[in-house]
Amino acid sequence: MPGPVRRRRAWRRAEMGSPPPWPTDCWYAVGLSSQVGRQPLGHRFQGSDVVLMRDHGGRVLAFEGRCAHRGCSLAGGWSRDDRLVCPYHGWQYDAEGSCVRIPALRAEESIPRQARLRTFPTRERHGFIWLWVAGHQSSPVGEVQDIPELAGLTLRDGGDMAFTYGTHFTRTIENGIDPTHAAFVHGKSIGRVDPLADFSLERYPVTVEAGSLYGRMPIKVKKLTGLTRLLLRGDAANAFKEYRFLYPNVVVSIVHFGAVTLAALQAHVPDSDSATTVRVTNGRNFLIATPGLNRLFDRITLDTGLQISREDAAVITEQEPRQVSFRGSNEVLIESDRILVEYRRMMREHARI
Repeated sequence: MPGPVRRRRAWRRAEMGSPPPWPTDCWYAVGLSSQVGRQPLGHRFQGSDVVLMRDHGGRVLAFEGRCAHRGCSLAGGWSRDDRLVCPYHGWQYDAEGSCVRIPALRAEESIPRQARLRTFPTRERHGFIWLWVAGHQSSPVGEVQDIPELAGLTLRDGGDMAFTYGTHFTRTIENGIDPTHAAFVHGKSIGRVDPLADFSLERYPVTVEAGSLYGRMPIKVKKLTGLTRLLLRGDAANAFKEYRFLYPNVVVSIVHFGAVTLAALQAHVPDSDSATTVRVTNGRNFLIATPGLNRLFDRITLDTGLQISREDAAVITEQEPRQVSFRGSNEVLIESDRILVEYRRMMREHARI
């Protein structure tokens, strides 16, 4: 009797010798810590499915999301004694991805050695679950990077959200670090364009480090609404923003309104080459000790984040080409796009896509 037929996965292209369509040998932020519990949680990732779940000790396990038997989605399964159970025929997989029980086997039969799932090394940091996607390095090389701008901030999962865009993850990342679009795109969520404002952006430095970029620049929106109006009461004189990009898929946007600081941590998860889910968690340095106000502000943060996402989606899903070209692009970048220029250089040098 023939053994189970293994299906080819999108991430196995590198193993077959063809260039991978996404960066490899790096840590991807894929899931929100607040969403992952003892039962399996499915996510699309790089054209395939992954399943996340916690063992009895709280450690996150990550598996490819289709059963080796008949391709059933394991997101509909359950956890039993730290094993992932397929909902179709009850096959059970241990933390290493090996099938350890097949209910339909006769006593004289053995579990086929091909009956196993690919698993991913995981880390849990900054409110995200990170997966190591191997290319030449099957085991992780290095750890998830620190984010120094989070010092003094408390991460809050009450405003955690996800939004799916119909475009490539390189477009959503560039939107996340774009310093000059907010005044024109986010009039409803952040503030209207001040007709008297000078929107020229002075030259700002971009620090390039191993696997990360950092830039700081002033905020130009002055007629504020919603969340920002509550914080500034219409005065944006002492406001600036910071961006940090962590290769290959995390953007941290930090906004300072005087002594008040807000941070949005964005994981730009490539569902496929034409869809990206951006998962967001938030941090701040105020309203931490008051439960009622905490929950209210979490709700405001969530509602504002969803509105910003809808406004962004109306623009970036119409960009062509869908994937940013890191070589030979016909797009005309200017000095205010300096952080995007450095992002493209980093991707060109490291990603090979």
